[in-house]
Amino acid sequence: MKVCHVINTLNRGGAETHLLDLVKEQNNRGYAISLVVIGSDNPNIISLENEFINLEIQIKRLNGPRMFNLRSYMKLHRFINENNYNVVHSHQPRSDFMMHILKKFSGNFKWIVSVHGKYDTYLESTKLSNRLKKKFMISLAGYWDQADTIIAISDSVSEWIVNLNSNLEPKVIPYWVEQKNLNSNYSTKEDITIGFLGRINKNKGIEDLLEVFNNLDENNLNLVIGGHADEQYLEYLNSISQQTKKESIKYLGYVENRKLFFDEIDIFIFPSFSEGLGLVLLEAMSFSKICVTRDIPPMNNYLNLDSGYLFTDNTTMLNSLNEAIQDMRKDKNKIKSKLFSIEEVVKNASVASIFPLLEQVYNYE
Repeated sequence: MKVCHVINTLNRGGAETHLLDLVKEQNNRGYAISLVVIGSDNPNIISLENEFINLEIQIKRLNGPRMFNLRSYMKLHRFINENNYNVVHSHQPRSDFMMHILKKFSGNFKWIVSVHGKYDTYLESTKLSNRLKKKFMISLAGYWDQADTIIAISDSVSEWIVNLNSNLEPKVIPYWVEQKNLNSNYSTKEDITIGFLGRINKNKGIEDLLEVFNNLDENNLNLVIGGHADEQYLEYLNSISQQTKKESIKYLGYVENRKLFFDEIDIFIFPSFSEGLGLVLLEAMSFSKICVTRDIPPMNNYLNLDSGYLFTDNTTMLNSLNEAIQDMRKDKNKIKSKLFSIEEVVKNASVASIFPLLEQVYNYE
């Protein structure tokens, strides 16, 4: 089967990481894979391009202004027509919009859309950008009608799609994670490192996390924050941390070695306000990390009180972190019980369980 994936950039994020995992599996199963990237990568965030190149995947870069460049549409149209793909699979809104336009002029392929998040719910820096995003998503949801299949990465995303366009019937297929890092061994410890990993912005709840960390009275605590952020925003985050806490907080910048990051933390905190799935939470669970996350879907579909700690606001975040810290220091059996529950969740998120669902979509006539 000849498949072309279309995506905005190859900067590492949840959608891009999942695409790499998907392409690896398709490659292993004999699919003929090509990749179209419609924009240039952000130099401040690591690109996955070399990892695709190592798989010997053909990459076509359009390198023009996204969405509104006629030359990009012409290049993409010619590339798809010349290669006679069975399936064109788009990931992310700008890519979906371009495929909507091309589908009008060349419909001899199956078009699959993966929706990787509730795109208009992510908090931006201005109210205007939030309003524009919501208007664009209403239009895009109408364009998704032309797709042969809409894939939602969680039930939460599926509900969001249907709220935008009740004519759509998304198929829920979540991400998968590696199974090799699970480890349920645990011994109590006094020194605790709390970790966050992801793009650092308002939507991720970093400001709330720092406010709560200011109010943690426990000793022998450290907070490490991994991910890219604008310098101006980092300066702001530094300004809201109490002077006595700053020496216990470390900003790592972009984290390339995720295994090293997870091996060095004890508690993973995920205060995000909105996620499509929250792949990094699932990753943390795959490393058998005790997790504390906001009590909203889809995160609470993976983590519950049997497997971790949940919160709804800053007060309950503080309470949950304090409880997790005390449990890790004094209650070995409680932590081991949570690790056992985490392991069961992660085993259900294996490639063996999930990839066949994607194959059904690809092969469906």
